[in-house]
Amino acid sequence: MTRPRHSPGIELLRQSRPWRVVTSVPFLAVAVVLLVPTICFLGLAFFPAAFGQGSSNFTVGPFRDGYQGYVLRALVNSAWVSVLVSVLAVVIALGLAWLIERKRIAGARVWRLGVWALLLVPTYLTALGLQYLLAPSGVVEWATHWNPVPLSKLLFGPVGVVAVLSLRGIPFAYFALAGVVRSLGRGLEDAARVHGLPVWRRYWVQIGSLMPAILAGLLLVFAESISDFGVASTLAANARFPIITYVVFLFSSTLPVDFPGASAVSWSLIVTFALALFAQAKILHGRRYDDPLAGFRSAPEEINLRAGATSDPLADAARKPRWRWVPLVLLGALFLVGLIAPLCGIAVSSLLGGSASSGFAAVVAKPGLSLAAYRQVFDSPSLLGSIWFSLRLGLLGATFAVLLGLGFNLWVQFRAKPRLASVLDLGLTAVIGLPSIVLGAGFVFFYDLPAVFRLLPIYNTQWLLLVGYVVGFTPVASRLLRGALTQVGRAPFDAARVHGIGALLAWGRTVLPLITRPMVSAWCFLVAIIMFELPLSEILHPPSGVPVAVAVAVVLKSQVATGTALTVVAILAMLALLAVVGALQVAARALSRLRDRRQEVARSEGARAGVAGAGAAMTH
Repeated sequence: MTRPRHSPGIELLRQSRPWRVVTSVPFLAVAVVLLVPTICFLGLAFFPAAFGQGSSNFTVGPFRDGYQGYVLRALVNSAWVSVLVSVLAVVIALGLAWLIERKRIAGARVWRLGVWALLLVPTYLTALGLQYLLAPSGVVEWATHWNPVPLSKLLFGPVGVVAVLSLRGIPFAYFALAGVVRSLGRGLEDAARVHGLPVWRRYWVQIGSLMPAILAGLLLVFAESISDFGVASTLAANARFPIITYVVFLFSSTLPVDFPGASAVSWSLIVTFALALFAQAKILHGRRYDDPLAGFRSAPEEINLRAGATSDPLADAARKPRWRWVPLVLLGALFLVGLIAPLCGIAVSSLLGGSASSGFAAVVAKPGLSLAAYRQVFDSPSLLGSIWFSLRLGLLGATFAVLLGLGFNLWVQFRAKPRLASVLDLGLTAVIGLPSIVLGAGFVFFYDLPAVFRLLPIYNTQWLLLVGYVVGFTPVASRLLRGALTQVGRAPFDAARVHGIGALLAWGRTVLPLITRPMVSAWCFLVAIIMFELPLSEILHPPSGVPVAVAVAVVLKSQVATGTALTVVAILAMLALLAVVGALQVAARALSRLRDRRQEVARSEGARAGVAGAGAAMTH
């Protein structure tokens, strides 16, 4: 095997113990920043005196006092709801990704944009939008003079909780699957066709190769559902359907505050999520899912895709006039329920001038429509400043989260020992399993400690909120990128190394081009998530800046019209950012195709010149 040569001094430095320590410092620093605040908060359940929350140096009293009938009921509800939501969201997202990315059905770009728009509406806004839509004297009754009491009763119950959480989980699962489905080669399908397998077996073989991405989507949706606070504090709380995150909030908001009890209850979430992670590891252990043709298509296949044809029999059937409308109707129904209806509830209520009184929303203030709420938003520098504040922190937080998630995955894939990688992976994913409100409380404890504040004085500043975003969403970025990196595998990198290319250059030339689109998708995904994140923003935001989620859900809670108008403006700002990113991607692909054409022309001209030169030499 040919390896790149280094000078003896560089080789000696690479093999020395100080060099290993220096290269380990970034990973140790990231592990400390990610895990120490979480460990401190979880330690409150056993050592409350260490944080000034009691007199016992070691106790299990918070577990004995916390796990009573109501808490156990909430834990059971959270568990079965999260499992059901995960399965529903992944199944729907897989079908959605297959329709959009593989079949290229009519309006694929519009449907993909709809997924992004579905992502922009967090659970508390979806719940509020549906509530404003179906409530007595709400938008539906204002528009149709019909009071939808049955639908309203169905919304405020387990069915509404599962529906809203499933709608929220679909974008998580979609972006975990879309990049892998898009780059899935035809090798497995052709092999199954050669062996005479029926159609359903051919599809099952292809879906089996997507198992890492499917499991990543299941884990992401499960973690997002079991740690969600928006639905727990709106639909579930109003329906008296206990959810474990709302129980943690009750422990943290009672006077005196029972943070040790909240920590003890949070341990149940850690154990539940660890079991899900263990199941994922057992399924993937000892199996290979990398596709040697991932990211590549043959020339005829690429030409057929550009022309609108496919090699998929279901895609061809969907193009027949009799069946073409079926997938379109299904997609339309999905986005009607999950996106259009809540957005209509938010947008129309922003024009009706309603306000909240005694905890109940009066959506309609007067019969006519008015833009007074939007004028109030644009005339208020503080409200517009909240949008820019959240957008700026979203850009920074998503960038750091994607870079750290990518670095962690590459380190696990190329450098780490299996046991150490498993321990760190468990620690990172434990952060996903924690409710954001609990994670924020842990940050308050940790960074307010005198010793920590003297070393890192970021408490009560926007930098603490940024650190909270990075800590909370780096594991999400790691999970989103793992499917693409697993499918690409090490084969391209190892092939480049065999030909004498350096490690960094080999990775940049072989692996990076294949994961660029999943990286950009994960980055946009996290920007949208962070911009509308509520629990961390409410706990960690500084006095000098109010995030848009806090402005809508807390500051403007009694002003329905102004809060929904601010939400509409923030969503439009996010859509503008996504449009800019999409335009840059289209321009980059156009430049890449132009460069390829120029290189092909140059090679053709060089070949013709060589033939002409050979002919002239033969003539002489």
